[in-house]
Amino acid sequence: MNPKDTASPLTIQIQAQLLDVARSTQKVEAMAYAFSSEARFLGSAPLNDKGEASLPVQATVPADTLRVLVGPRLSDKEPDFAELMRRGAIEQHLNYNPRLRELKADFIIYEPIWLCWLRSAVFVQGQLLKKVTIGGAVVDFPVCNATVEIYEVDPLYILIPKLPVLVLDRLRDIIANARIKDPIITVPERVPGPIPEPGPGPLPLSVTGASLRRLNTTTLAAQSHALTADSAATLTKLSEATELRYLAQAGSALQFQQALIQNPVLIRPLLCWLFPRFVTMQRVGTAITDSCGHFRTVFFQGCHNHDTPDLYFKATQPIFGPLKFTIYAPTPVACHTWWDYMSGTEVKLYTHSPFAHTCAPCPPVVGPQGVGRWVAFLAIGGVPLSQIYGTSKALKDSTSPAVLTARRGLTADGRPWGGLLRPRLLFANELEALGVRHYQISWRRGFSGAFHALKDGIQHYYRHDVNTPSGVFPAWTPFTLGPKPVPAGGGIEVPDLTQIPYASVAPEGVWDTPPSAGEIVEHLSSAKFPTHLFAPGLSYNGDGSVVSGTSDDSGQYQLKVDLFDALGQPIDIHALGIKFVVPDVPDLTGTIYTTDAEPLGLVVGNSMIITLHVDNNHCYAQIPAPSIGATFADDCCGVLQAQDSDVVSLPYQAWHPHGFANYSFVTVRGVRTVLNRSQDPLNPGQPLPVDDPGTPMVNEDPTGGSPATMSVHDLMTVNMPASCLVDHPAGCLVAGFSENLYVDSTATDGWSNELGYDASAVRAFVLSKVVLPTS
Repeated sequence: MNPKDTASPLTIQIQAQLLDVARSTQKVEAMAYAFSSEARFLGSAPLNDKGEASLPVQATVPADTLRVLVGPRLSDKEPDFAELMRRGAIEQHLNYNPRLRELKADFIIYEPIWLCWLRSAVFVQGQLLKKVTIGGAVVDFPVCNATVEIYEVDPLYILIPKLPVLVLDRLRDIIANARIKDPIITVPERVPGPIPEPGPGPLPLSVTGASLRRLNTTTLAAQSHALTADSAATLTKLSEATELRYLAQAGSALQFQQALIQNPVLIRPLLCWLFPRFVTMQRVGTAITDSCGHFRTVFFQGCHNHDTPDLYFKATQPIFGPLKFTIYAPTPVACHTWWDYMSGTEVKLYTHSPFAHTCAPCPPVVGPQGVGRWVAFLAIGGVPLSQIYGTSKALKDSTSPAVLTARRGLTADGRPWGGLLRPRLLFANELEALGVRHYQISWRRGFSGAFHALKDGIQHYYRHDVNTPSGVFPAWTPFTLGPKPVPAGGGIEVPDLTQIPYASVAPEGVWDTPPSAGEIVEHLSSAKFPTHLFAPGLSYNGDGSVVSGTSDDSGQYQLKVDLFDALGQPIDIHALGIKFVVPDVPDLTGTIYTTDAEPLGLVVGNSMIITLHVDNNHCYAQIPAPSIGATFADDCCGVLQAQDSDVVSLPYQAWHPHGFANYSFVTVRGVRTVLNRSQDPLNPGQPLPVDDPGTPMVNEDPTGGSPATMSVHDLMTVNMPASCLVDHPAGCLVAGFSENLYVDSTATDGWSNELGYDASAVRAFVLSKVVLPTS
């Protein structure tokens, strides 16, 4: 063929007869496609109602034949040949002659084929998230503007025949003997690099028979999603798989392969743990995450794939201008595949990449029925008001009035508040049109007296593009919303008001969650209530006496919310139909349904008032000397001479003036624990609360008696390592002990319980059943 003739225009006349298409209730959007013999796209045209299409082709590549396809419409700008064939397109090869200006192609497409174009759709939806630790709380933040790639993992009936003979022989050995030799495979550990790998890490690198037999729901379900407890049970019951074991021992290669295909629950974990590199896949779709991290797309399995799809996901995100970075691509693929994915099922993907940019948590807030004008008092830090006595409808409905009064202002699990508290408000968009522009949060101690406005600055972050020599980059800049004075006209100013962060208030770009955890906390805050300054607590000296100058100002404090217009004038919420609302859900991770705050007694006039129990008192911990009778371990050497039948007293003092603390007391001999007081014997699994605060500085012993006691025999023999019993069959003659006491304040700022109010003590002593030299 002469290359100069290849640029000649060519028209392909196509006549496609879709049999029985008139009976379909859905319109069949069929297209004609032309490709070169090397599968390069040349052109496309839609089929009309008569099944006809005129396909102009500018053949710019030398070719002996043209490949003409009739198939479903693809959304891609340049259709992919392999994707069309996978979707069940019908193909014809036409001999190409550059001297001809027209070619013809006739197709007969039977009903099962064009029905497949309509019915093989798989709807995929999910959410890409990143866990961010704020204080001590872990919060799910959505990853926005990321490209999620969806791959279909080849089904087992394709994978199994591809396995090398060596791998099949290893599988035969595992299944035939109902055990896994130790070790199966050991992969060298990766050398730590400056950039962590995207996505959650792979399963343990060193896989042995023992570790594989210990597979359970936690290790499998958490790592490989669709693998369940049934999978783990199957792996631990190879001996019960009689037919499979027989075929592994005596069956032909084909019979054994078929048996593996028929036992997917077994072969999938084995592929994950032992032979992950043999898993193959192909991309079937992409989707972009929205501001809430959600993504949705549809792909078509094709006419020749009757297997329930097994899906794997990757994600990239633009980091610096056009540069994209992979933020989610967990490996091995077989361990992170969503096996037997049901169309429409929502998947949750968690990235651990430090480069993954998150957006603000955006669970939709739903006002009470018929209410569109609302102000939601969501939380103090990360604790929703639905988890605070006095502001929760659920707790009010389930608690007697007397108990509710006693616990007012405490969290649902009985914790007081302390440190810097950060109230969180959310405002309905309708309020902007009503002229509501500012708010103020103020505080007071108790239930009477004047309120005092909170004055610490509140910053909200906005994202905008910055031009640099390297390109356009996103930047997050703080903007101070207040509190600040607002001109009221006539030279008068209303002090300490904070702007409501409507979208129109952002100086540039859009409001957006900044990258760092500290900035995120600031971005979510609506006010700052420094309780450690307004309500300080007691501190203690080493002997238990109160530090001079400290005082106990704990108790119930109130916060008040008021609304103002652009001139700083108070808003009449009743005249404008505005409701204060609080969450009516246990957490803020999903859709936040709310309830009217007024029936809870939280609305007074035009204000909303909540009560918090604040306690910034420090804990106290001390371990007095252990003793045998009237003989105490001295402070110099800590030695106690003892007989096997003696009883050792182990006193300790754990204290908080109002009982808002838990404690643990542990005594260790060598490296083994001999006494552990860290769980409440009356409530197994729960921490030990400190003793009755009405009796200061008492010795603690939750199992009865004061102080705690143990016999010398038990102290010398309990929990002795097996290797030590060889040399010390009767226990230790001389042993060193460490007593460890930790008192943990339960006060929280809503994000963390670590407020610096805890206390600890350590003491060591020696027991000797032989006489030791005194000098």
